[in-house]
Amino acid sequence: MRAFPPGAILLSLSATVFVVHADTSPRAAKIEFNRDIRPILSDACFHCHGPDKNTRESGLRLDVRENALKEGDSGEWAIVPGKPEESDLVRRIFSEDEDEQMPPPEAHKVLSAAQKETLKQWIAQGAEYQIHWAYLPIERPAVPAPGAHPVDAFIRQRLAAEKLQAAAEADKVTLIRRVTLDLIGLPPTPAEVDAFVNDAAPGAYERVVERLLASPHFGERMAVDWLDAARYADTNGYQVDRDRTLYAWRDWVIRAFNENKRFDQFTIEQIAGDLLPDATPEQRIATGFNRNHMINEEGGVTPEEFLANYTADRVETTATVWLAQTFNCTRCHDHKFDPLTQRDFYSLKAFFHNVSEQGVGDYAKPANLSSPPFLALPIPDVEAKIAALKSEIEAVTQDPGPEAKERLPTLKKSLAEVEKTVPVSLVMDDATPRETFILLRGEFDQIGEKVTATTPAVMPPLRADLPRNRLGLAQWLVDPANPLPARVTVNRYWQMLFGTGLVSTSEDFGSQGEPPSHPELIDWLAAEFISSGWDTKAMLRLLVTSATYRQSSKLTPAAHERDPDNRLLARGPRFRLHGEFVRDQALAASGLLVRRIGGPSVKPYHPPGLYEQVVNTRDNPNSTYTQDRGEALHRRSIYTYWKRSVPNPAMMLFDAPFRESCVLRRPRTNTPLQALNLLNDPTYVEASRLLAQRMILEGGASVESRLGHGFRLVTARLPRPAEMTILKASLERTLRDFQADLAGAQAFLKVGEATTDASLNVAELAAYAAVASTMLNLDEAVTKE
Repeated sequence: MRAFPPGAILLSLSATVFVVHADTSPRAAKIEFNRDIRPILSDACFHCHGPDKNTRESGLRLDVRENALKEGDSGEWAIVPGKPEESDLVRRIFSEDEDEQMPPPEAHKVLSAAQKETLKQWIAQGAEYQIHWAYLPIERPAVPAPGAHPVDAFIRQRLAAEKLQAAAEADKVTLIRRVTLDLIGLPPTPAEVDAFVNDAAPGAYERVVERLLASPHFGERMAVDWLDAARYADTNGYQVDRDRTLYAWRDWVIRAFNENKRFDQFTIEQIAGDLLPDATPEQRIATGFNRNHMINEEGGVTPEEFLANYTADRVETTATVWLAQTFNCTRCHDHKFDPLTQRDFYSLKAFFHNVSEQGVGDYAKPANLSSPPFLALPIPDVEAKIAALKSEIEAVTQDPGPEAKERLPTLKKSLAEVEKTVPVSLVMDDATPRETFILLRGEFDQIGEKVTATTPAVMPPLRADLPRNRLGLAQWLVDPANPLPARVTVNRYWQMLFGTGLVSTSEDFGSQGEPPSHPELIDWLAAEFISSGWDTKAMLRLLVTSATYRQSSKLTPAAHERDPDNRLLARGPRFRLHGEFVRDQALAASGLLVRRIGGPSVKPYHPPGLYEQVVNTRDNPNSTYTQDRGEALHRRSIYTYWKRSVPNPAMMLFDAPFRESCVLRRPRTNTPLQALNLLNDPTYVEASRLLAQRMILEGGASVESRLGHGFRLVTARLPRPAEMTILKASLERTLRDFQADLAGAQAFLKVGEATTDASLNVAELAAYAAVASTMLNLDEAVTKE
């Protein structure tokens, strides 16, 4: 990989440490700027002596070596390489005179003795600076233990340095549940668990992994995170928030993951599929990625303002997803911490500024036709109706008789009605060339200097042979010379499996983000990803077959003390599931899940009256939530209709984003409302009823076997003796209660539309359903162990 051009890097300094626990003590070994110095200067000095010219004092800038070595306004040299005794920085940080002391007392930043000595030694060693780690070219490091699994070799090397031991491998039941939830977002069936547990032949686990990677549900699981990144929703947002049709793009994403489309091609088609030679409808549908932003249809707003917002959104989303750079900071001014300028922002905007879109959607048109450009989706039945009507209209038009003239208006009206039903998908085009200008302070009507489409100066330049349009931008993003996209992507895959990325701030690889916990490992993975042909399934296979991934997640006292957040990976991953997978697991365990792939979004159970409290009901056909019936109630959660002004509340309780902007990392909260939702939401009450029926009909004749069957369907394992005692006691108690209150049992069993076997005893079924509800509410049920 080629080096960056001289002078292309503006060094930004980070307030975070390069390793999990920064070592700022004096050391005889070589001091590294990124690891040892950058955190100190960023935290204590940059507010007054950093990139922001508006807050800089004394003309001293410490984030760039050339500036730091210059004579200051006071006539002193802050840093004299190799001569700490002549460096004003050293004199001031050691001074006890409050008028001379740096940082000054009023800054409330106090350097420790160790930090002062580290700065002094760094200057004595020559005051060498380093390029920010994320902008360095990717170089594949040597694997520490040749012959070992590469992931394990890097992880074990770090554990040994920290005097920690890796955990033993998780038991087979835990392992198959973990990897199944991770790769398809659904729990393993008891038959799948038994097959794996009883398979003693070498390669049993690897065969499970291959089966999961080949599953059509793999694409559904992978698409959930990508939809967060793309800010996918089924409505336009803002006050009107009418429906849009972009489900074809969502289904394209699912197919792309299932087909293991190369990630570089996956990128190019979404950024610029319409600009490819002889672009197919599928490639045009892929460009819906950058039409997922909100669209305003309100009257009285300024179209130019929202057109500026849409293009800005595309810049910010693209930069976040592929570069993990916070470009939103540069819409109004140069970045305060990273080497990104306002000119960079608007130069990127120029790539996205030629779409033939309107700033405001046309509310007078049907919702699916209000915001071009769009692509009509081929539906054979509808196309046949349109063709027949057009043929009939043509025949009638050629007939001069009065009867024909009378029929013509009716036929045209019928054609218009049918055309309204044609599903479309929002797409990109490049049909409207526009000039691009820097917008002063980000205001749409404050026009500054004209700019042209180009890439940020801090990053490798756009090759001369690439077009200056979205296709060129997409090809630049996946150019192996660009160090960020591969690092950013493998980090997200690591985050998906381990709960936290090697860079925990997966949306920010800049100086304010956290540096990688294992810098050599992330570079090795990035290099491997590129050399594999950007093969997503190969990367996931590599990660889940590592001993690091297969470790037990049990926490030992030593690991809790030394590595409470598991950043060193001395144990396996354990964290709560996404809300989508919590619901999908309940549907799967109960037997309700409809596994059909793709299609329009569906409307499952939803709190009644919620829409009316939030949505403007006047002249708005979307103001009332019309619940679907039948199979649509039990589709996977990725197909749930997502209205931006009223997102699905059950998903929101489990930290799903609003999908108004790009999100690469969901928070994980733990609140009483989550438990209340699992106990009372019709989805889970209905699932508990059907799970109870499975226990009775499939679980055998004894109470123990029935309860054990239900427990396995939810957690993949059998209950321990103490757990079985609690479950039996709960069943006996609720059975007595329902026998005394048959009306209450019947009311409980009527929640939800799915029917149960009428021959089953009402009180018994209700009692098992109550226990099933408890099972679905277990911490273990909603957690990947």
